[in-house]
Amino acid sequence: MSLPFHVRQAGSRFGVEDPMSNDPGLFSLSRSERYMAFGACFVGGLVLSILGSVFIFLNKMVAFALCYSLGNVLSLFGMGFLVGFKRQLKMATAPVRLTAFLVYITLLVLTFVLAFTLGNGALCLVLAICQFCALAWYSASYIPFGRSIIKKTCGSFAAAI
Repeated sequence: MSLPFHVRQAGSRFGVEDPMSNDPGLFSLSRSERYMAFGACFVGGLVLSILGSVFIFLNKMVAFALCYSLGNVLSLFGMGFLVGFKRQLKMATAPVRLTAFLVYITLLVLTFVLAFTLGNGALCLVLAICQFCALAWYSASYIPFGRSIIKKTCGSFAAAI
């Protein structure tokens, strides 16, 4: 199984390194096993997040906070199977992503804390939306011009209103 884009080994004339080439922190999994682990985490995270969204409408805030936030964490955790957990943490704390990463983690913690202490459905929904936006902004930093696209799109929507 190959990556959906062309990646050369380290030391190639382009100097692009295969992110899954020599990372011992991947539990000695093959490339296809890493893809499957990523897929399982992503699908599991998606199911938990959707289930959490259903719980908010049933006014079950603790279940919402657990499912939605754990779903997001599980999806993010799945990326570790693709690039390696140590490398993922290093990339997440790079200067270009550090603020977005810290905001995202803070919103995850706040969602848990406020769901367990206040149980306010409207506030939990606002935090979940903010959590989603923080994750989108963090994720966009991995896509060339991703943040610029988000800024332009939001600017266009704001101008249309």
